[in-house]
This record gives sequence, C-alpha cells and structure tokens, in this order.
Amino acid sequence: MSGIRIAVTIIYLIVCAILGFLVFRGKGEGADLTGAVSTRVNDTYFTTHGKKHTEDAVRERATVIFSIIFLAMSIILNMGWGY
Repeated sequence: MSGIRIAVTIIYLIVCAILGFLVFRGKGEGADLTGAVSTRVNDTYFTTHGKKHTEDAVRERATVIFSIIFLAMSIILNMGWGY
C-alpha cells in the first residue's frame, strides 16, 4: 500500500466517524408520516429565514458537507490506484 492510499484511508475513517456522530446527533424530525405532513405545512419564509444560524441548521449543513466528502472519498478509494 502506498503512503497516499494509507493517508486517504485514515482521513476516510475520520470522515466516517464524524458523519456517524452527526447523523446520530440529529433530531430525526419528520421521520414518520405525521412528521412529514405536519412539519412543513406551517413553514413560511419568515419562519424558516431566521433558522439558518441555529445549532440544528449548522449540524444539518455539516451533515450534508460530510456526506458529499464521504461519497467522493468512497469513489476515490474504490479506484484501481494503478494496480
């Protein structure tokens, strides 16, 4: 194994751990049918506009970013690496 592949694998494992932490720390709103119907009905521009700096919004944004990094690194690690 080359040094670059080992470094990428270690970073990948760290990203996996952070992503798992973020997913399990999420609130889980709207996971059932009632949540899917009722949570978005009362949202307007004025109720959602001020929520972008709350802790939940930051966690949600971080989850999306780490998910994209996870997918990109999964593709990179599954490439042949020349052998």
